[in-house]
Amino acid sequence: MHGKIVQYSHSTGVGIIINAHRKLFDFKLTNWHDKTRIPEINLLVEFRLDDENNNNVIYLKSSKYQEFDKDSIIKERDFWKTQSDEELEKVENSVFENLIEETYKKTDYAILNNIKTSISIDLFIKYHFENETKIIKHALKLPIDGYEVLDYRVVTRFLTRTLDSLIYTEKRITKDTFSLYLQLYSKLQYYTTGFYKAQQETKKVFREVFLTQQLYYIAARQKLTNIKDDLLMFENKERTLKSQINNINNRLANNDPNAQMTLREKLEKSISQHKEAMTNIQNLSKLKERLEKLLLLFEKTYEKEFIEKFDKIKGQIFEHIKNAINITITSLDNRMWQLGMASEPIKNHFFKLPASYAFCILAFIQQYLKTLDVNKLSDNDRLLNIYINLYKERNTKRILLISNNEKIKFGLKIKILSFYKDFMVTSIDKKMEYEILVTNNKFDFVVIDLKMSNNPVEMITFGKSKKINKNAKFIIYDVDQIV
Repeated sequence: MHGKIVQYSHSTGVGIIINAHRKLFDFKLTNWHDKTRIPEINLLVEFRLDDENNNNVIYLKSSKYQEFDKDSIIKERDFWKTQSDEELEKVENSVFENLIEETYKKTDYAILNNIKTSISIDLFIKYHFENETKIIKHALKLPIDGYEVLDYRVVTRFLTRTLDSLIYTEKRITKDTFSLYLQLYSKLQYYTTGFYKAQQETKKVFREVFLTQQLYYIAARQKLTNIKDDLLMFENKERTLKSQINNINNRLANNDPNAQMTLREKLEKSISQHKEAMTNIQNLSKLKERLEKLLLLFEKTYEKEFIEKFDKIKGQIFEHIKNAINITITSLDNRMWQLGMASEPIKNHFFKLPASYAFCILAFIQQYLKTLDVNKLSDNDRLLNIYINLYKERNTKRILLISNNEKIKFGLKIKILSFYKDFMVTSIDKKMEYEILVTNNKFDFVVIDLKMSNNPVEMITFGKSKKINKNAKFIIYDVDQIV
C-alpha cells in the first residue's frame, strides 16, 4: 500500500502513516526495511499490513517515487491510485512507452541533425544521488559538541563492544535509545560496500541508467528497431519476388502458348513489386545508417561530459559519506559517554578496575591495546596504535589526582571524566608516587588533596620545578568541602 509519513519521532522511533483514503496507521522503527533512507515526515512510503490485523504495519520502506515535478511523466495522483511501486512502475512504463511511440512517430529522422536530451546531465546526477544526499545532510546535523571527529575505519570494530557493554551493564538502556544513530550508521555503511560502489561505476550508470531515461534517444532507438524490422521484411519480400521472377521466366522459356499471357502479367507485377521492395530497402538502409550515426553521435557527445561530471560528484559524495559516518559514530560515542558516565551500574562495573578514561569507544581501544605485545602487533593493530597515540596527542588532557580518601577521590574522578570525554585521570594516594610521576610524565592538571601534605605548596613547587610540568596547572582542594 502507498502512503506518506505524517508524524515521526527519532527519539522514540514511532510514527504515523496516512494512506490514500486518509486512514492513519502507527508504525515502529523495527518495521522499517530500507537501507537507503531513514524515516522522516513527508516521506512517501510503501507499506504492508498484517493479514490478521489490518491496522498493524509489519513492513515499511521508502517509495522510490518521491518527487513529481512538471517534467515527471507520472504525477502524484498516480502514486495514490496505485498500491505498490511495482504497480506504479508498470503505469510509468506504459506512459513512457506511449511517449516513445508518440515521439518517434512525429519526428522526421530523415532531416533530424541531432538528438537532444530530455533530462540534463546535471539534473540526472542530482536525482541519482538524492537518497545519499539526504542521509548525509541528516548525519551532518548530529551534534559532536566540539570533539574531534573519529575515523570510523579505525574505531568501528570497537563500537559494538562499547554499546553492548553499556546495554548489558545498564539494563534501563536499550538499543532503541540509539536507534537514530544506528540506522544512520547502517545506511551510510551500505554506501561504502563494494556492491554499492559497483553499482556506481560511471560507464555502467551512463549506459544502463542515464541513456535509458533519455526520451528522445530511446524513441530514436525504437525507431531504429522498427526500421530494422521493416528492412528485414522487405529483404525477405525481395528474395521471394526475385525467386518468383526467375520461376516465371523459366516457365516462359518452355513456350507454353496457353500460359503466355497470364505469366507475362504475373511477371510484370512481380518485377514492379520487386522494384518497389528494392526502393524501400535502399531508403530504409539510408535511414538506418543515418539513425545509427545520430545515436552514436548522441552517445559520444554526452559520454565524455557525463563521465567528467559524474566522477567529480561521485568522488565528492563518497567523501561526504565518509565524513557523515565519522560524525555519526562520534555523536553516538558522545551519547554513550554521557549515558555511561551518568549510570551507577557503569560506575560500579567499568571503574571497578583502575580506569583512566571515560566510558567511551577510546577507552575500549585503550583496554584492547594493553592486552597486546607492542612488538608483535598486526598491521591493523599497528595502525590502531598509531591512530590512538596521535588522537591522544591532539586531544587528551592529562590529570593527576592525589588523595588518600578513596571515596572522595573516586567521586572526583567520575565528575572529571563526566565533564570532558577526553580527560585521562591518573589517581594516586602516596606522595612518593607523586614525585616519581611528575618527574617522568607530563600533566595538564595536577589536583592535590589538602590533607596529603603539611605543606601542599611544597608539592606544587616540586612539581613546577620539573621541566616537563612547568606549564601544568596545580589545584589544591579540601575534601571536607566536597559534598
